[in-house]
Amino acid sequence: MQIVDFHTHIFPDRIAKQAVAALAEESGEYVPRTDGTLKGLIASMDRAGIALSVAANIATKPSQMQPIFEFCRHIAGKRIVPLISVHPDNPMNDVGMLFARAAEAGIKGVKLHPMYQGFAIDDRKMYPLYQLIEHYGFFVVFHTGDDMAFPGNTQADVERLKTIADQFRDLVIVATHVGGWRQWDRIGPLGKCGNVYTETSITMTEIDDDGFIKALSQFDEDRVLFGSDSPWSDQREMVARTKRLALPDDRKEKLLYLNAARLLGGETGVGSSPR
Repeated sequence: MQIVDFHTHIFPDRIAKQAVAALAEESGEYVPRTDGTLKGLIASMDRAGIALSVAANIATKPSQMQPIFEFCRHIAGKRIVPLISVHPDNPMNDVGMLFARAAEAGIKGVKLHPMYQGFAIDDRKMYPLYQLIEHYGFFVVFHTGDDMAFPGNTQADVERLKTIADQFRDLVIVATHVGGWRQWDRIGPLGKCGNVYTETSITMTEIDDDGFIKALSQFDEDRVLFGSDSPWSDQREMVARTKRLALPDDRKEKLLYLNAARLLGGETGVGSSPR
């Protein structure tokens, strides 16, 4: 069985050490399990038997939009599918031009993080950006739910994402952390949205297997993806725990590979080189 990890993070080599150290200060009990580099992720994937990882980037200021796109073009290959990011304060004309280049480069999706980027998911000022993402056929990955670095923040609440899923029916959305980090008692309505996928990163470290399976069951089995949130969990451990779940083998195959392969358009080849 091939495996796709739909939620990982890496950084350019020159800033990886600094970036991982800064994020580790806000990650509580979650310590980095790789050095945050492309080489470190590939080595982790090889240990875990993972064929392909989706690598998310977050533009925390407008000036990062273009460098992130260039980084994505650099790391894209047989083992890595990168996600671009734009900042809510980037002019929409600039975003549109970047999206056109990204589509030509084969980029599949966009990552947005409400807390780090300073917006509420359902703020109407975001609608033009969502319309552009929809227009170019990208999927959008939202951080959803709570975030330990932003206690009490509600910008990514699952109810806000439900509003957007209803408003933009043709927008393909991936909600992280089984619908919403530490909001699993509230994900039921979101799971009924036909344009919303979710991925599993970190969640099974927070709730037991029965609770995890119950949370997964709020979503159609064709819209659930495996994710680790590497470097904040160990990919090999997350794969092993997923394989041990009391789920039918065909459902595990959907979770670990088939659903991601379909969403990514079949770009799930395995290669010995990351590029």
